[in-house]
Amino acid sequence: MGVISGVTSWGLYVEVSENGCEGLVSLQSLDDDYYIYDEEEMAIIGRSHKRKYQLGDEVRIQVASANLIKKQLDFELIHEEEKQK
Repeated sequence: MGVISGVTSWGLYVEVSENGCEGLVSLQSLDDDYYIYDEEEMAIIGRSHKRKYQLGDEVRIQVASANLIKKQLDFELIHEEEKQK
Protein backbone atom coordinates (compact mmCIF):
# COMPACT_ATOMS: atom_id res chain seq x y z
CA MET A 1 0.00 0.00 0.00
CA GLY A 2 1.26 3.48 -0.79
CA VAL A 3 0.32 7.12 -1.19
CA ILE A 4 0.72 9.12 -4.39
CA SER A 5 3.42 11.65 -3.55
CA GLY A 6 3.90 13.14 -7.01
CA VAL A 7 2.09 13.35 -10.34
CA THR A 8 3.88 14.09 -13.61
CA SER A 9 3.19 13.75 -17.31
CA TRP A 10 5.23 10.49 -17.30
CA GLY A 11 3.79 8.80 -14.21
CA LEU A 12 2.89 8.67 -10.55
CA TYR A 13 5.39 8.70 -7.72
CA VAL A 14 4.21 6.52 -4.87
CA GLU A 15 5.60 6.43 -1.35
CA VAL A 16 5.32 3.07 0.41
CA SER A 17 3.44 3.59 3.67
CA GLU A 18 5.42 1.00 5.66
CA ASN A 19 8.98 2.15 4.97
CA GLY A 20 8.92 5.52 3.17
CA CYS A 21 10.54 4.20 -0.03
CA GLU A 22 9.41 5.97 -3.18
CA GLY A 23 9.04 4.59 -6.68
CA LEU A 24 7.45 5.35 -10.04
CA VAL A 25 4.33 3.96 -11.67
CA SER A 26 4.95 4.75 -15.32
CA LEU A 27 1.98 5.90 -17.42
CA GLN A 28 3.09 3.30 -19.97
CA SER A 29 2.38 0.56 -17.42
CA LEU A 30 -1.25 1.68 -17.03
CA ASP A 31 -2.83 -0.35 -19.80
CA ASP A 32 -6.49 -0.21 -18.72
CA ASP A 33 -7.05 3.22 -20.33
CA TYR A 34 -5.28 6.15 -21.96
CA TYR A 35 -4.38 8.56 -19.15
CA ILE A 36 -4.08 12.31 -19.53
CA TYR A 37 -2.05 14.49 -17.19
CA ASP A 38 -4.00 17.34 -15.57
CA GLU A 39 -1.40 19.73 -14.15
CA GLU A 40 -3.99 21.97 -12.46
CA GLU A 41 -5.48 19.11 -10.44
CA MET A 42 -2.15 17.30 -10.01
CA ALA A 43 -3.85 14.19 -11.39
CA ILE A 44 -3.97 11.77 -14.27
CA ILE A 45 -7.41 10.96 -15.65
CA GLY A 46 -8.43 8.05 -17.88
CA ARG A 47 -9.90 9.19 -21.17
CA SER A 48 -12.48 6.39 -21.47
CA HIS A 49 -13.23 5.22 -17.94
CA LYS A 50 -12.54 8.56 -16.18
CA ARG A 51 -10.56 6.80 -13.43
CA LYS A 52 -8.58 9.48 -11.62
CA TYR A 53 -5.35 9.24 -9.64
CA GLN A 54 -4.28 12.35 -7.78
CA LEU A 55 -1.82 13.60 -5.21
CA GLY A 56 -2.51 12.04 -1.79
CA ASP A 57 -4.57 9.09 -3.06
CA GLU A 58 -3.89 5.74 -1.42
CA VAL A 59 -3.13 2.99 -3.96
CA ARG A 60 -2.18 -0.69 -3.96
CA ILE A 61 1.15 -1.36 -5.65
CA GLN A 62 3.62 -4.12 -6.33
CA VAL A 63 7.27 -3.88 -7.27
CA ALA A 64 7.79 -4.29 -11.01
CA SER A 65 11.57 -3.82 -10.94
CA ALA A 66 14.34 -2.53 -8.72
CA ASN A 67 17.73 -1.12 -9.68
CA LEU A 68 19.93 -1.06 -6.61
CA ILE A 69 22.80 0.69 -8.36
CA LYS A 70 20.61 3.60 -9.53
CA LYS A 71 18.45 3.36 -6.39
CA GLN A 72 15.27 3.24 -8.47
CA LEU A 73 12.03 1.37 -7.86
CA ASP A 74 9.39 0.80 -10.51
CA PHE A 75 5.90 -0.07 -9.31
CA GLU A 76 2.72 -1.37 -10.91
CA LEU A 77 -0.75 -0.53 -9.68
CA ILE A 78 -2.95 -3.36 -8.49
CA HIS A 79 -6.57 -2.64 -9.36
CA GLU A 80 -9.39 -4.04 -7.23
CA GLU A 81 -10.56 -6.31 -10.05
CA GLU A 82 -7.04 -7.81 -10.34
CA LYS A 83 -6.87 -8.38 -6.59
CA GLN A 84 -9.99 -10.59 -6.73
CA LYS A 85 -8.46 -12.99 -9.30
